[in-house]
Amino acid sequence: MNSPSARTRCLFGSCALILLALLLAVVAACRTAYRGHRVVPEQTRLDDGWPRPNPIWEERTYPPITVARPGVPGARYVNEDSLCGVCHKTHVESFAYNVHRNHRCESCHGPASRHLETRGTEPGTILSFKKLKRAERAEICLTCHEQNACTPGAQWRTSAHAHHGVTCTDCHTNHYNVPPGTPVNTVDLAAQQRYEGQNWATLLASLPTSPRPAPPNSSQPLPSLKGTSNHLGAQTPQVCYGCHTEKRDLELVAHPHQVNGKYGFDCTTCHNPHGNLLARSRRDLCLECHQDAPTMAWHASIHDQAGVACTDCHNPHPRSHVRQAVNIGHTSIRRPSRLPMAVNERQTCAKCHPKVYAMTQLPSHHPLKEGKMSCSDCHDAHGQSEGNLRAENVNLVCYKCHADKQGPFVYEHPPVNEDCSICHNPHGTVANNLLHQPPSFLCLRCHSGHRAPPADHFGIGTSDIDGNTFQRPVLYTRCTQCHSQIHGTDHPSQNRPGALLR
Repeated sequence: MNSPSARTRCLFGSCALILLALLLAVVAACRTAYRGHRVVPEQTRLDDGWPRPNPIWEERTYPPITVARPGVPGARYVNEDSLCGVCHKTHVESFAYNVHRNHRCESCHGPASRHLETRGTEPGTILSFKKLKRAERAEICLTCHEQNACTPGAQWRTSAHAHHGVTCTDCHTNHYNVPPGTPVNTVDLAAQQRYEGQNWATLLASLPTSPRPAPPNSSQPLPSLKGTSNHLGAQTPQVCYGCHTEKRDLELVAHPHQVNGKYGFDCTTCHNPHGNLLARSRRDLCLECHQDAPTMAWHASIHDQAGVACTDCHNPHPRSHVRQAVNIGHTSIRRPSRLPMAVNERQTCAKCHPKVYAMTQLPSHHPLKEGKMSCSDCHDAHGQSEGNLRAENVNLVCYKCHADKQGPFVYEHPPVNEDCSICHNPHGTVANNLLHQPPSFLCLRCHSGHRAPPADHFGIGTSDIDGNTFQRPVLYTRCTQCHSQIHGTDHPSQNRPGALLR
């Protein structure tokens, strides 16, 4: 049988567990209620590998793509387009208005002898672009467009388009015709025909069995092809929307970089469709238009010296999320959203300045994460001052908000006039008031702390704490309890006017 003392201990333990459970329940309820009313700070996502440029707008390197040029085994070149016109009359007649009109049909479709013999009934006797692989189609085009320095063939083999399965005929139409009404220029036409015929002749040696160039059509005046080929129908940005449908919204956002807007931006402004992203589009292209403020001093800024480009902070393809239906509520007053290419400063700056971002999370900090301030209130990302400050020195930046500390004062504190950051760290600290250390330790870095001072301190000569230990709790608690005007004052203090006491 259990003893009374054992039963008492058991009852006491059960009561203690019940009280502990109730206490935990109350604490959990309080935390839940508090969580429902607190302001959740903005979440900042830090990617791995920072600091680094924005990888989306970096120049990428791809290995060249090369495949064997397709051919028709056992076939030979006929060199007579009129035979093709028996079945393909429309193409042959309209080809006179095509930029490729000085070339024969077999230049792209291969030798046609077997195709003519079988009257087109036997498959595989002619090169059909509908049945060729994508890389093989491009290889036929590159037969001419790679050996001419004015054409983009060399860029195509190492382009992102080629490595993602895009070929020439996905954007260009080989049988594209010059629009009706194009003016006739027989002099320009004759010169271009002579040039194209001579240029094509230089390519014949590269083919095992080559078609002869078509004779110039001088029997009738043809439209000039100079500036009228329209890139064989590959007109941006419409042709780009075939794959990049989400970019169509860039036409609907009214901002300076609006596609097809008043400044004439389109995809080829920054992109080379036959190669990779234009390297100059990361910075130099931007500075061609943005020559005045705020980028007029960009080349002298720390960001430019560190290799930071415009696209590392600004997104040329902003997420517009254009609303198709607008609900106007006159009773709802909202802060206007950021401009399409504006920068979310905390997230953007934190990619390269993670230490500063961490300091803004310390107990004493400027209200950045609360949304009352931003990095650009003190720093100019496009500026030329030291530290990209918005003024010539740190003090002038601080005085914009803390004008009461500027002075001039009759009795001044020399470090205050020199640099506020001697005592304060503007990005955040553990000590109060953004101080590097608690006040007493901070002051002792320069001052002796009443160790053997003049004998007339307080008029009684008892301020040497080495000989008066009872004064240490008073004098070492906090210097600012007495010296409250450490930023400067116009009122003299008793006995020692410059003691900054009042």
